Amino acid sequence: MLVLLALSVQGCLGSGGTSSNTPKTKTITTNSNGQQVGVNQNQDLFKGKIYFTIDGHLWVYNGDGTTRQLTTSLNLHNPAVSPDGKWIALSSSYKDYSDIVYMSTSGGPIRTLLTGAGKFYSDGPGIIKSTDYWLVEPAWSADGSHLLFLSDLQKEDWYNLGGLFGNAPFLDLQVFSVPFNNPNLQASQVVAYASFGDGGDQDPAYRPGSPNEIIYTHYAYDATGTQQVIQLYLEDATAIPNHPGAYTPTSDPGVAITPPTTENLEPAFSPNGNAIAYIQRESASQMGLYIMSVPNGVTATPNAPATEQKALEPYKKSSHILSGQFISQPVWSPDGKQIAYLSYNNESFDIWLANISINAKTGAYVIDGSPIQLTTGGIDGNSRPFWTA
Repeated sequence: MLVLLALSVQGCLGSGGTSSNTPKTKTITTNSNGQQVGVNQNQDLFKGKIYFTIDGHLWVYNGDGTTRQLTTSLNLHNPAVSPDGKWIALSSSYKDYSDIVYMSTSGGPIRTLLTGAGKFYSDGPGIIKSTDYWLVEPAWSADGSHLLFLSDLQKEDWYNLGGLFGNAPFLDLQVFSVPFNNPNLQASQVVAYASFGDGGDQDPAYRPGSPNEIIYTHYAYDATGTQQVIQLYLEDATAIPNHPGAYTPTSDPGVAITPPTTENLEPAFSPNGNAIAYIQRESASQMGLYIMSVPNGVTATPNAPATEQKALEPYKKSSHILSGQFISQPVWSPDGKQIAYLSYNNESFDIWLANISINAKTGAYVIDGSPIQLTTGGIDGNSRPFWTA
């Protein structure tokens, strides 16, 4: 788990930029570092609502500058609002496990959808195992009927896969799907496999307008087993369920849409599903925010050589939006004209805003003006904000 946590922190580090727009801020709370957290009160910066967490508590920041703290208990992260706007799904973390929980967008009690709570047990002399599970990063399907989430639910299932994993549990997080109206661990279906031993998958999401297509960040080793490879993958979420036994963690239906030679992570679909904002590690200390179009028609034949080449074509035409020491967690506005992201400045993570436009002839995206700082003082850097109308 230490490796997974380290990778999670790496994925959360992001850098930002500077803005010529001096924010008029309003203090909303003091975080656990003793810093006063404020929100930008300048007018007409954005429309809709941005959900985020401070010290594991959920907040909502409205386009009119008002804020509201929605929770005061639990350690919550990665809010995701349902398509009908009624529910917020989150992950709730504990020492040895985590839950997927949900609550009404209007407030009220927090309910447990799935729990990872288990127990330790002896599996022979000197062998202690656990039925605790990690359940994190919920993401809704377009119709609100299912949720994606990451988990190690299959950690004990792959001991006999050709001896590849020996007697070690498969702790890497994989992508699962569960029906919202029939939530239980037994009904959860794996829809994307992880690569054993290098951090698993992260950042799962359904593609708007394509109900069976999902995206995620895939961590793996190269052929030498010594170099980390971080790529964005597209996949048909029905491929594994509809072809039982055809795929395994060593032969999966995921399609890489970024090359193994650069490290790309944290994808976010545009509202129309035609573009992907993502983060690229440009060097050891610098990250970049980019936008690429989505390769179409590649998930039906995931392992064909022609498909592999076609899937990489849009990446080559990616638009560079901005770079800095640390940036992370991009999320689109509901109208697709802005991207919010986290930036690390003055020893804290805060939300920044980039206004973007697209060239109708070339399809290239550009940033309009300078980035705008929305929060000050520090919010949670390990939790992606969520933006809704």
